[in-house]
Amino acid sequence: MRAIYDSDEFDIQCLVTNPIRYDKSNRPILTPARRFAEQYHIAISEKEDVHSLEFFDFLYLMRPDILFVCDFGQILSKRVLSGSLLGGINLHGSLLPKYRGAAPVHWAIMNGEPFTGISIIHMTPQIDAGPVIAQSPPIPIHPYETVEELEERLAEFGAELVLETLRKMAKNEPVRIIEQFHELASRAPRLKKEDGLVNWSNSSRMISDYYRAMSVWPKSYTDWQREDGTKLRLILGQILPLDDSFRELFYEDYSESVFVGPMLTDAKMDNLAVLRARQQDEHDLRNAPKHQHSKRPSWWQPGTVIRANGRDLIIAAGEGTVQVLQIQPVGKKMMNVRDFLLGYPIKSGDRLG
Repeated sequence: MRAIYDSDEFDIQCLVTNPIRYDKSNRPILTPARRFAEQYHIAISEKEDVHSLEFFDFLYLMRPDILFVCDFGQILSKRVLSGSLLGGINLHGSLLPKYRGAAPVHWAIMNGEPFTGISIIHMTPQIDAGPVIAQSPPIPIHPYETVEELEERLAEFGAELVLETLRKMAKNEPVRIIEQFHELASRAPRLKKEDGLVNWSNSSRMISDYYRAMSVWPKSYTDWQREDGTKLRLILGQILPLDDSFRELFYEDYSESVFVGPMLTDAKMDNLAVLRARQQDEHDLRNAPKHQHSKRPSWWQPGTVIRANGRDLIIAAGEGTVQVLQIQPVGKKMMNVRDFLLGYPIKSGDRLG
């Protein structure tokens, strides 16, 4: 939104957004878009339901050239989209058709993807199913990058790609339209609170990927089963995935060998071909011979505290182990492990989860 405004090439007629919500203390929750519109005196239209007759009247009176939609949360009908001369375009945080839905960046990290990207689609009433009109090249995901950090990088790419696309449309330049391969589509539904509950039966790498994806909300959390039978909920801060010998796992950093600057490209079949090739690679990986795991003590069941002393808090995963560096007892502040162990007598053999 800032990029469009600062370009001085386009007129933002109005921000259409949901009505203000309030937190538990009755303080208004203001979205970044609303804050920006208020700061620069852009008209704001609050709409609980964009399919109401009132909104149709408003839209046809405004008669914008184009609707730019991002993170709106309501599905726009064909009737709404026809309320502008050129319909609507949507900025999406994945290389479509992968990860259609509200949380594409989260799911890419959760699934351990080495690359992601951004797409601009011409909107249809189906969720993220419209034809692609612009797409970035594959963008490497750094090994320990959190969803917040990755979204910030993707936003920079997205702002440039949106501007380039709008400029082409404004000049009536041809825009390539690539229909998605719908059979390759995968879903990225909105996260729920329970998605943050750590499944210690997963591998340490999967637990780390989930932690990175949940770092903003709902965060990764687990329950400590104490000797007196009570539970204490613990929110994980920073963690490291280890193997059974407590060595940090090796992540291949694709950003070191594949440099992708903030360049812009029309939607290309190449990116969709990459998805098909990667799908084959994933199939080969699933069917490859399994490596022999190290023999671990029988008491190292998933979620068992293996070591809890000094600065070390190490938990057994289904495969490998997890070192917790920061932790937060519910209702308290986030603290480093050393301070946590001084105040909370967790010990080897205790169970989490």
